[in-house]
Amino acid sequence: SEQSKPLVAIIAFCVNPNHFHFILKQLVDGGIAKFMQKILGGYTYYFNQKNKRSGSLFQGTFKSKLIKDDDNYFRKIFAYVNQNYSVHDIPKNKLSFIFASDLEYESGFFNFVSSNEGQEVLNIFSGKNNLKKHCEEMISIIREERGQTSLDDLDELPQ
Repeated sequence: SEQSKPLVAIIAFCVNPNHFHFILKQLVDGGIAKFMQKILGGYTYYFNQKNKRSGSLFQGTFKSKLIKDDDNYFRKIFAYVNQNYSVHDIPKNKLSFIFASDLEYESGFFNFVSSNEGQEVLNIFSGKNNLKKHCEEMISIIREERGQTSLDDLDELPQ
């Protein structure tokens, strides 16, 4: 049925205590917008029920950037999203809130990440060890460029 067709394939993600990032591949027209609407709407509903409140939680709309078949930008942005928690200085008491795709890539067991896309990424990097090394190097370059970054700083995508 139309209902069960996935809107997107998840390639990488990182959920931090106060913001999140996804790399998504759109599978149907308007799929990314619909997916984000479902995630943000679903979370808002859950949060409002849990906290006996109503109204919106998020300011403005989500920000997105198209990744063309530009291998260099994909490699940089992949590292940035896959291990985004490492870009920030996250307080120890909030570390348990982190949920990221790096664990799936390290184990090779894809749960949220699309299996096909995950395999393709592993092939691009010639395996999980190279991928891990690349992510760590890229994160360290980004951290150096930015200096100390707290979670409260605006998280701008690297160019």
